[in-house]
Amino acid sequence: MADIFISYSSNDAVKVRRLVKALKDKGGNVWFDEEQILPGDDLIQKMRQGILQCRYYVICLSPSFEKKPPTSWVKKEFRMAMVKENKEWKRIIIPVRIKKGGSIPLEIGEKAYADLTTTKRCVKNFPKLCKALGI
Repeated sequence: MADIFISYSSNDAVKVRRLVKALKDKGGNVWFDEEQILPGDDLIQKMRQGILQCRYYVICLSPSFEKKPPTSWVKKEFRMAMVKENKEWKRIIIPVRIKKGGSIPLEIGEKAYADLTTTKRCVKNFPKLCKALGI
């Protein structure tokens, strides 16, 4: 069972792979679709299982995320995580801005996010993200 579920727009995969590697290098136990979903798996079942079992859900925000339609996989994952957070009454959703542009979804409300959009911001904010994730 992974502690950290990573959700992202497929258009941001290159940057997200670097984030996943950095989290793993710090000792994070990460659920990442490219490693967890195998040919023949039921996508919705695997996503739901990953979200329900994780302690934290990291949503990678970018213009690509914002442009995704409500029926996209990343938006479905986000809704599952919101349901879990509301049901359990504890913070599980951790927003991370990985590219400049795009807005913060209204559903996230006033949550602080980790800004990893530039090297300078990454150096400053990645340790805070790790602390929020317990690594």
